[in-house]
Amino acid sequence: MTERNKGFEPYQKYLEKYLNLENEFVEPPKISLQLISQLPVNYDKLDEELNKLSPDEVNPEVLKSLIGKLGLRDIAATTAFQCYAPGIAKLKDRSNDPKAQAVADSTLDAGHHTTRMHSNLTFRFEGVTRSATHDIFHFHPFYNSEQQSQRYVEAKEGNYLIPKNLTEKQRQIYLETASFSNTAYFELLKILHPEIDRRIRQTYPNEGWRSIKTAERLNSKIAKTSQEISRYVLPIAQKTIYYHTLNEIQLLRMFRACEMQNFSKEAKYILARMVSEVSNYDPQINYELDRPLTDVPFNSFKEEFIYEQKHEFDSALNSKRTLLRGIPENARSILADTVRNVLGVPSTQISDKVILDNLLNPGKNQLLADVYETGMLDPKTSSLRQINLTFATRLSHTADSQRQRQRRTPGATPPIEALYDGRPDYATPLVIKENLTLKDYYDKIMCKIYENVGKAIDAGIPKEYALLLLPNAHYVRVVESGDLFDWIHRWKQRLCYLAQEEIFFISVEQVRQVIEKLPEAQSIFLAPCGIRQKATVKPRCPEGERWCGKPVFNWQIEKYKEERLI
Repeated sequence: MTERNKGFEPYQKYLEKYLNLENEFVEPPKISLQLISQLPVNYDKLDEELNKLSPDEVNPEVLKSLIGKLGLRDIAATTAFQCYAPGIAKLKDRSNDPKAQAVADSTLDAGHHTTRMHSNLTFRFEGVTRSATHDIFHFHPFYNSEQQSQRYVEAKEGNYLIPKNLTEKQRQIYLETASFSNTAYFELLKILHPEIDRRIRQTYPNEGWRSIKTAERLNSKIAKTSQEISRYVLPIAQKTIYYHTLNEIQLLRMFRACEMQNFSKEAKYILARMVSEVSNYDPQINYELDRPLTDVPFNSFKEEFIYEQKHEFDSALNSKRTLLRGIPENARSILADTVRNVLGVPSTQISDKVILDNLLNPGKNQLLADVYETGMLDPKTSSLRQINLTFATRLSHTADSQRQRQRRTPGATPPIEALYDGRPDYATPLVIKENLTLKDYYDKIMCKIYENVGKAIDAGIPKEYALLLLPNAHYVRVVESGDLFDWIHRWKQRLCYLAQEEIFFISVEQVRQVIEKLPEAQSIFLAPCGIRQKATVKPRCPEGERWCGKPVFNWQIEKYKEERLI
């Protein structure tokens, strides 16, 4: 035990408090550790150890005991030693080495945390709300998730978080509101089907439907598109499942942040379960944790101020979905000068126009078309990182969950309490907006949902839970920034006709605004098939049989918006 953490006092009481939050929920989320960084099976001396055993003695538990000798602090101390070692600092058990423990403590306390980035942890989350996922676990940049998608998987009735400690009246209101949203989802699935069917048939060539295999795929697309649109009425309390990977220091950070205002009881419980799961396998985590910060100021959210701020934000957008708020005035010359410096060529030898064409035209810079994004390793292409862009964007909660996955263009997103001012405030999908009958039905559903949320708050249900009843369609206003290379990566993915609808239209608006400032970039602001067409890369569409059915590769960005039917 180290001096830094005797008896685990700095964090233990918080961990226990957060674990006890299990009693807040009828069915608390299930968190299980699935993978943890470990040495490969041929690590130093493993073969020697195995040779001492008979074949009957070699079983999974024995292998686990042999491989699992290396803990989180062993990795941190060894990698710290490597910085100063004249030769190789071998990864090994250092739990009984006082010097190693002192180095592990000092590097952690001093903020030298790269030593904690070598250990990765993969968890399976089951029964976690979309709210906790959006507000905490997908809010930071240092993670990877593969999540069950409401676009492709039909929602289950009654599959939403239910708080336990409510009065009988409060529980009735909560369940009735969540049930209403769930029922509306399944009704909308049926009502949407004919309109989605019509639009899919209008999108894909008639001859494709003559193939049994293609027809089956397109009929499946009709069902999935209906799910994608119907999910807008589901509550953000709806549960999800995903694999979630992060490194050790990020887990330590998140536990340290647990007392911040935007961390819900659900999020605190999940983080406590993550720590507990790791501790069961590697007790060294207990010497790494520190107590959560408790002196972070809290904001008091007032509905009248939220309404006024939303009005200011939307007025600045001026009827747009997104607005370019920041780009250097001399962006062209910065890019040109950066590339000249990389290539060692003066301006007397190559003009801005030519050098920008060589950088931004996929026909001349084929790295822009590579799905592996190898351009980040090319000095010339990585010059795109010297331009930073900032956008203000309004989109639904469900679309923002998609946007968050582009972690290279991070956004500053308000906590859930700063999103609600007591008034209906929601996005309407294209298919519904363009069909008056569907729109009328959808608007009535939304008005009822917001009315129910108001009743839940009036009944004294804590806002933390009442606001989980807001629909996926509820608007989020976000300011997001990133460098040009990372925006190009995002737009290549999201200008595809298979991209989520809102993100697609937002991306179209964004690139059109950037083209006004950087016209040489219009050849790269295209869907993947358009970029690959210019780069002469085959096949043009990397999606294979998921092709959208439209000859997007022949279009300029001006045509994208008018041709999108679903």
